[in-house]
Amino acid sequence: MSPDYREILRRIRAVPAALHEAVARVPHGAHDRPPRSGEWSVRETLIHTRNTVMMAYGLRIRRLLYEVDPLFADYDEAAFRQEDLRRNESVDDLVGMIVREHEQIAALLDGLPDDRWARQGRHPQLGPMSIELLARRAAEHALEHTEQIAEIARAL
Repeated sequence: MSPDYREILRRIRAVPAALHEAVARVPHGAHDRPPRSGEWSVRETLIHTRNTVMMAYGLRIRRLLYEVDPLFADYDEAAFRQEDLRRNESVDDLVGMIVREHEQIAALLDGLPDDRWARQGRHPQLGPMSIELLARRAAEHALEHTEQIAEIARAL
């Protein structure tokens, strides 16, 4: 496996520990309090992160492993996030789902031959998407929002 792909897997595997650490720093009872007006709370950030990794990155990677040139559907992220906020899922459950999805993505990609990382599908608005692109974005996205949660914890 190329060093670039090993680095992507390392970053995907770094998500669980980083996320647990960031969420642990949030004061008890503050998961629904946005740090500033108009910003997302920890719970809203976790819902967004979970939905994106499961419904976009993870699902699309799985399709690329088994389908030839799939067409990816879009989803209304804001609508899903608002609906899920009303469900009041526990922070522990949200973190668990994010962690497990990153672990599953890493397991699926571990040992994937280098030429398979280039397999592509197409998104109607965003264009071509390869396994490499989706895996890289899965790690970057989760780590970006993990840092956002750490910043929220510092602001509260």
